[in-house]
Amino acid sequence: MSWKAMTPVEACDLMDFWEAAPWPLTRDQVQEWFGWTIEVDGGVPYLMNTVSGFTTPDVSTIGSRGDLSYLQLDVADTIREVTPASRRFLGDAYALMVREGETRWGAPAMCDFKGTSSATWTTPSGGSMSFRLDLRGLRAMFETPQGVALDRRAGHR
Repeated sequence: MSWKAMTPVEACDLMDFWEAAPWPLTRDQVQEWFGWTIEVDGGVPYLMNTVSGFTTPDVSTIGSRGDLSYLQLDVADTIREVTPASRRFLGDAYALMVREGETRWGAPAMCDFKGTSSATWTTPSGGSMSFRLDLRGLRAMFETPQGVALDRRAGHR
């Protein structure tokens, strides 16, 4: 089986792109700004990463009162059948992305919990970015400064 993943440089460049964005932005502004495909399902527009050709191309976006709180997307194929080879593939891709992130942003906060590993960096804008590995996938998340502030007010940080 052959799986695909973003290169570490591509994944970190994507996080740098979001960090440099002029937050706050709405979901509609983000969809227009980045240039990925927008697909509509039931009248709701969804941002889709069709460029990378992953098995799960949709990008999760959550907003708060119009402003975007975070973007989460797969940076590798979704694994349908977990095998030793798929675990090595995802683990290697994760390790390389974390290593690239360390060279750019310094040491991350690392967390391992119930089979999931994550590396998180706080950004100069007050946001955060992370890579998360589990048995079936590898995801990147950029939490906007507004999203981090919302989490703090809710007591999640």
